[in-house]
Amino acid sequence: MKRIFLYSLLLAGLLSTPALTACHDTTVGYLDTQYAAFSTKELVVYRQVSEDDVHSLTQEYPAPWSSQRIQGVSGTNPVNFYYQSVTVSEGGDAAAFDKAVQDGLVTVSGGTINLFPKAVTTLPNGRYTVNLRVSNEGYSRELNGLFTFIVKDKAEEFVDEGISEENPPAEDSPVENS
Repeated sequence: MKRIFLYSLLLAGLLSTPALTACHDTTVGYLDTQYAAFSTKELVVYRQVSEDDVHSLTQEYPAPWSSQRIQGVSGTNPVNFYYQSVTVSEGGDAAAFDKAVQDGLVTVSGGTINLFPKAVTTLPNGRYTVNLRVSNEGYSRELNGLFTFIVKDKAEEFVDEGISEENPPAEDSPVENS
């Protein structure tokens, strides 16, 4: 009789163990953003460009000013990137930038941030540091301060006198696009 009782108890324990552990939700996958970065951290964009420039509003489809694709983000697919907010300085206007995002003039696509020329015409000169949210199933992280657009009226005229093999430009200087 004791033997039957012990076997019954053992069988009940074995059958209830999977049922009890199944009640705990375990998040599947992972999201690692510890080394998230853009290889170029700043991009200077101009309100006034020549008419033959790809960013000119005279073009049928003006090209956006774009960051490079973010690096150092890994996780279970699909990994999605979203605009979170903007931090402004040196005259930038966060409300105007947020409006440009709502109007679809600033987009985040696959880890690349695009600022369309029409948005540049509405933004005052300044620095716009874009903060992103990256997520996948079960995980979400904020990526703050990784990329900055610097809005200016037009490219400054400069002479390459100071740049040579002995005196190259600084590596961390912003990229000047025209």
